[in-house]
Amino acid sequence: MKRTSCVMFLCAAMSFPLKTRAEKSSDPEQFTILLEPKWEDLEKNKKRKLFTDKWILAGDITFKKRAPDFVSLNELHLTWNGKKINHIIGSLYEKTKGVHLMPIEKYLICDGSWKSSEQKLILKFEKPRTLYAVNTLSLVLTIPKEMEKVLQDGYFSLEVETLPDQFKNYATENDLSLVMKETPARN
Repeated sequence: MKRTSCVMFLCAAMSFPLKTRAEKSSDPEQFTILLEPKWEDLEKNKKRKLFTDKWILAGDITFKKRAPDFVSLNELHLTWNGKKINHIIGSLYEKTKGVHLMPIEKYLICDGSWKSSEQKLILKFEKPRTLYAVNTLSLVLTIPKEMEKVLQDGYFSLEVETLPDQFKNYATENDLSLVMKETPARN
């Protein structure tokens, strides 16, 4: 009886192809990144402005994974493609699904630093962020009013090198650009 159950187990196991963890992770649909432009003035409805500059929700960066792999994110680099910018202030906030962005300290992931010589916004996290099934990060820019047109005529590209290994294939094969055009208001 014991021998029969062992033979049945071996036959059953042989009929199902087994994938290694590396093979599962190489599926391009397992790890995806979506960039969604927003261009929303975060202070448009406030009577008292906090900033003399414009405070703009530039867009959302959504990381999706369908694999059980443990993945963490340490930093993001966004390269500017457009007219040269001397200085820009950018921050990254965590966004909860189904809730409008609340740019408050509780959800702040990091403030960025602008590297003018490379036209790059560097967003280094204080501690690594674990990525779950879906993670949405919102990019908020603080810009002088006169720079609005310059930004709307260009775009940011997400640099592949700073992404976790699991997302690099997807990023290499897809255009990960955040176009800064103002989007029409949604009703």
